[in-house]
Amino acid sequence: MAIYHIGTCSWTEKTLIEDGSFYPPQLKNPAERLNFYAQHFNTVEVDSTFYAFPAERNARLWVERTPSSFLFNIKSFSLFTFHKTSLSVIPQFLKEELPERLQKRPHFYLAEVPEEWLKIALSAFLSAINPLQEENKLGYILFQFPPWIEKSRETMEYLSWLRENIKGTLAIEFRHHSWLSEENRDDTFCFLRKERLAYTCVDEPQLPWTVPPIVEVTTPELITRFHGRNKPAWEKKGAPVEEKFAYLYQKEELNRWKEVVKKKSPGAERVFLMFNNCFRDYAIRNAKQMKLLLAE
Repeated sequence: MAIYHIGTCSWTEKTLIEDGSFYPPQLKNPAERLNFYAQHFNTVEVDSTFYAFPAERNARLWVERTPSSFLFNIKSFSLFTFHKTSLSVIPQFLKEELPERLQKRPHFYLAEVPEEWLKIALSAFLSAINPLQEENKLGYILFQFPPWIEKSRETMEYLSWLRENIKGTLAIEFRHHSWLSEENRDDTFCFLRKERLAYTCVDEPQLPWTVPPIVEVTTPELITRFHGRNKPAWEKKGAPVEEKFAYLYQKEELNRWKEVVKKKSPGAERVFLMFNNCFRDYAIRNAKQMKLLLAE
């Protein structure tokens, strides 16, 4: 029987803290809030690692401050998923190893760095989160690719390279519709199974450039991330992140998802349902609701 891991994609999101309805007011720092969060949920996603390399010390503290069964899901650093990355967030020892032409640029992309440097950078990232791996508290590492990364041989080769260089569960979230088009989806899922990569389903507004919410189990993990369905905000150019994720799922919507998950979960050992509608307490409320629905 699959083990359910249900939580949110942040425990420190600004509007959640400002809302004041989940955390008691006497909790003043992330450490205290993590301890409180872990009393309600058995997993959380860390998205700060997308913006900057994590510190090994923080990973050790996360281990100490949560129950032994609590799992952390780590979002991959931006550079590793083809996003434009600022030189300022690269650790100094890695900056010094960059080609001189990149050391003079404010931003650069994955395609511009030598493979040997990439191996060193990936190794440093993995070393920082290794305390989680050592204590069996690492759920998955999420590689969320941007909407402009289409299905291609080059990207699939890169995914194979990641699999060769990383132990543990790699969760792959595609955001370009070509990966799940009717003519491509079978090939995509077959490739992910072959490479032991966990397909990550997303529930999000259905637009010409987004992917359909198809649940597929390609490893022992079933992973679904809930981005909300605030379609007007997703269509609005320059909409703030808070506005895009300002969506509270209704019970009937979660009930439909419960049935889908229960139908698919026999093929998995672990089920991750992560709420990324991080606006005020929306993700918290929906994660709690989903826990109750699945317990029925």
